[in-house]
Amino acid sequence: MALTPEALNLISLGLGIAGFACLAGPVIMRMGGRAAAEPPGSGKILRSPLWWAGFVMTVAAIMLQRVAAQGAAG
Repeated sequence: MALTPEALNLISLGLGIAGFACLAGPVIMRMGGRAAAEPPGSGKILRSPLWWAGFVMTVAAIMLQRVAAQGAAG
């Protein structure tokens, strides 16, 4: 079963929104005062599973978008 480019676009949009929420969520919480900021240079944010989940989902969304664009063109 092959997915249409429109379906791939919708899947990539959902992954992109979820990935951005994972990446931006902790930043928004810190700006709103609901979470404490890490000390400068600690690198703690890069060890966060939420950050990595957001990164992976965003990369997957970009790759799906490329596949959808190639499918629509070809």
